[in-house]
Amino acid sequence: MKKALSILTSIILCLLLCSPLTAYAETYSPSDTDISIELDNSLWYVFTRDNIKDNPELEELGIAYEYLQNALQSNNAYMDALLFYEDGTCIELFIRKKYTDSGIANFSNHDDEKIMEFSKDVAKRVGAETYSTYETQYKYAYTEYKDTNLNVNLLQYTTVVNKDIYSITLQSETAFDDSHKELFKNIIDTVTFDVDSSIKEESSDKDYSFIWKGALKGAVAGGVGGLIVSLITKASKKKKAQKNNDIE
Repeated sequence: MKKALSILTSIILCLLLCSPLTAYAETYSPSDTDISIELDNSLWYVFTRDNIKDNPELEELGIAYEYLQNALQSNNAYMDALLFYEDGTCIELFIRKKYTDSGIANFSNHDDEKIMEFSKDVAKRVGAETYSTYETQYKYAYTEYKDTNLNVNLLQYTTVVNKDIYSITLQSETAFDDSHKELFKNIIDTVTFDVDSSIKEESSDKDYSFIWKGALKGAVAGGVGGLIVSLITKASKKKKAQKNNDIE
């Protein structure tokens, strides 16, 4: 079973994630996506559409395979990962993907101003006050906001690769602090995509603003209620004491 994190441990973990020598980092590449991401599987419960069948960690958390399979598919999600803290709180990372017919092939082909405009538009759509851009070898729109319907806090990186919109989201019922944000940013730094260079941008004779509005319409945003309510509630009640014992 995974170890629960203390706040101090989480800060140390953030520092370790900046190093290429992170001990338990595993690369996950969910099927039917072009994304790969690294997570420390000694700390995270990591579920993808590929690994949930007969997964003993699902049984450990008391989650039925059929339930999680349906939850992933109905939410356009290809990964759901959970990290527990000693105080019983939990953060959840999930990856969602949708095809966009907007005409945008890859965010990285567009200038920073356009990505910032997109980030601002996403922020307006979800009621976020904090938004920006972030760049690795790929470009992302970044937002911080609260889903008031589900009462969850969200940090979200959004990009377009191969005409698919990817939303990588960190979600929790507890407010995020700087250590959570740094942890998430370091995870985003591990993300790579299998970019198909044969997929081209829409020709410039099409209304440029229409293209970006089309991408915004296709963007996946907001919390995932079915996953967090079931997984976190069941797991935190059942495993809190055992996980704390693992730390001692």
